[in-house]
Amino acid sequence: MKKIVFYFFCLVLFTSCGEKTSGKAEENLTSGTATMYVDNSVLPVVEDVAAVFQSRYPQVNLKTIGFPETDIIRFMLADSARIVVLTRKLTADEESNFRKRKITAKINEFASDAVALVAQKNGDTVIDLQEILKVFQGKPSKVSRIVFDSPDSGTVKFLMEKAGVKTLPKQNIYALKNNAQVLEYVKNNKGAIGAIGLNLLLQPTKDVENLVREIEVLSVSDVKNKKIDNKAYKPNQSTIAAGSYPLIRKLYVLNYQGIQGLGMGFANYVTSPDGQRIILKSGLLPVTMPTREIEVTNNL
Repeated sequence: MKKIVFYFFCLVLFTSCGEKTSGKAEENLTSGTATMYVDNSVLPVVEDVAAVFQSRYPQVNLKTIGFPETDIIRFMLADSARIVVLTRKLTADEESNFRKRKITAKINEFASDAVALVAQKNGDTVIDLQEILKVFQGKPSKVSRIVFDSPDSGTVKFLMEKAGVKTLPKQNIYALKNNAQVLEYVKNNKGAIGAIGLNLLLQPTKDVENLVREIEVLSVSDVKNKKIDNKAYKPNQSTIAAGSYPLIRKLYVLNYQGIQGLGMGFANYVTSPDGQRIILKSGLLPVTMPTREIEVTNNL
């Protein structure tokens, strides 16, 4: 009998020691540790959702890091980033890198954002999109200069795709170091137009908060687009929902973990009613409009 008790005690001791030295907890939908790489232009809203997600599930440690789009793609192809938030899906060539490793992507669209065009106050408040695209195409334009935060940003890649170009012209387009510099440049240079993600204007970080108040968000028309009228519209939830603003883009969670981990857990949360309410409150357009329950009583 004493031998049985001794063996049982040793088994319990061995098991408990094994649990203590096994390292971090296994990752699943609502627990574990992971890093999510986020396009700089939509980092504020993603950080908001991630913060609430982690407060809802205390076992989650999801770190969000902002980078330009090109850097994030490079990290993904080097297999150092598996959970990302971008304003586009991967191309077929980019996707083939994961197919070779038999990793199937889980892609969730969760919001619509927009690229805003900003200029100095007390100047023109309306711009036609075609004048912007002409600059990217290297053609004569009424626009003298366009500035943006980085040659690797998703914002400039989006406009390049709109213009149908693969390289930037050598004149009249300037890459700065960050969005604060874009706003500062526009504020101090008449005729310059800055391209910036709408989310950064709606949820400005401390380094740009004052600058946002000192620039003008332009109304944009698109005279060549027969799908919309020739009127000019500012970017906001209403014009994004109606499709009348011409520079709308989608936001996606791209999950290449290949497991049921925090990538899938975050995607499930951001597309849930709670997550979509956070998107709605941010000023962007959620994929599904969260419902409101109203209690009606007969008592006055």
